[in-house]
Amino acid sequence: MRRWHVMVAVWLAWALVPAEAGGQAHPAVGFEQHEESLVAWSAPTATLNATVLKSPPAPGDDSVRARLKACLLSGDLNCVVTQWMALKGLENVPEWLSRFQRAFDAGKRQAGQCVEVAKAIHEGLSRLGQRSEFYRVTLVGEHRKILGFDEIVNGVLVKSHQVATNGLHVAVRLQGRIIDAYTGLAGLPEEEYLRRLVPYPGMKILVEVVDSL
Repeated sequence: MRRWHVMVAVWLAWALVPAEAGGQAHPAVGFEQHEESLVAWSAPTATLNATVLKSPPAPGDDSVRARLKACLLSGDLNCVVTQWMALKGLENVPEWLSRFQRAFDAGKRQAGQCVEVAKAIHEGLSRLGQRSEFYRVTLVGEHRKILGFDEIVNGVLVKSHQVATNGLHVAVRLQGRIIDAYTGLAGLPEEEYLRRLVPYPGMKILVEVVDSL
């Protein structure tokens, strides 16, 4: 059920500035799909720190809760898994937590994966005590429904990844940050995330925040 709804019509005119006008031409079409990580994430495993497993703190240990919260705030996925397992005193990673981990795998960074990824992230954050929302991006217009995402490293545009071919992309919003397979658990501030989205020329972006998909 939709809780509230915000429309953001964004004409990314800057994305179409030609090189001869003094700017660098922006690759609005012909996006490539890559499996390289956009940020320093590696595919996490279910193997946990041996010391933690040998001497887990009592469930509910405040020091572990504090570390878990710090891991979430910093976007450290492996740390989140390790601290949650320590907090619960478990040795086997539950299925929901495995789905949460896999949501950030390099293989998920391609068009058509976003809904599954968003659901896994939303469920994982909820079970970790966080209140997140689904962040739905729709392209509006009469042109091709292609949406890209700019990978930027140290302020430099490296490449544009194709995130949607049907005009729909779904992510998760948590405390003003947008999280998906492309951002990693750390996410990006909403304003920065929107700047990195590249619609096909002539298309507008509609953003909706919803409670469920």
